[in-house]
Amino acid sequence: MVIRVSSPNDELVAEAIPAEKVPRSRLRPWMAAAVLLIAGGAAAAWFFGARAEGVLPPPDGPWPEQRGFMVLRCSQEGLTPETQPVVEKFLRTVPEIESLTAYSKAQMEGEPLATRNVCGVQAHFVGTARDAGDVPEIAQEIAKSPVPVALVRLPSDFWAGKADVRIELTRPGSPLLQLGAEGARVATGKDREAIVEKVRQTVDVEAVYFEDGAFATKVNASYCPDRLCVFEPGPVDRETLYVKTGTPGAAETLRSALEDMPGVELVFPIRTEVF
Repeated sequence: MVIRVSSPNDELVAEAIPAEKVPRSRLRPWMAAAVLLIAGGAAAAWFFGARAEGVLPPPDGPWPEQRGFMVLRCSQEGLTPETQPVVEKFLRTVPEIESLTAYSKAQMEGEPLATRNVCGVQAHFVGTARDAGDVPEIAQEIAKSPVPVALVRLPSDFWAGKADVRIELTRPGSPLLQLGAEGARVATGKDREAIVEKVRQTVDVEAVYFEDGAFATKVNASYCPDRLCVFEPGPVDRETLYVKTGTPGAAETLRSALEDMPGVELVFPIRTEVF
């Protein structure tokens, strides 16, 4: 397999050229990082419903108040030890900002891959607006910064507190299929039922939820009501199982148990932030 990376118009593009069937274990780390930056497609059209006993539809709420944001300078140099304090002093004069925390580049280099690295590993600020409606006003104020910076929303995950593990199901056109992963196929009804059964055999389950493309699209739109985000809040072609469990380390346990099961795309823990 060859992965060709190009950068037209300052946008990173990865093109995968499979030469042979690739073991899934070699693809998982790359996909786990890539999935955090990819959302889109058309809504799905099948219903899980009563065919899997005990699988619930998504909860009605609560819907998290989206007040989080990140401020950064998306360039090769980014914010430096000289420019970051200048920006911080300016941001602390913006009345709509309730709280603000600065992160240096050195701090972020020690974080796991894809932790808020919208523009690579960069110094940045994480803030909270006093009100969800204040975020666009803060973005307008930031345009006056003495050092050019940008604001992007840092959404709070709808599923945080409702589930602990996310299991994405393989869909048409998925990276696993495109990269020729061994044994990969679009999840069937029987696959989904087998996955749920395996989950129940592996960890203590409090609840299993099924999210179709329509609900995923609704959640995605709630993260970005004003397009101040790093993804396109359009239709989502994705079906996902969410597991609520009290088992410690459930994400790693389920990742190992479901690694080679047909229909499983990715397994990872639910975090407070979407990115």
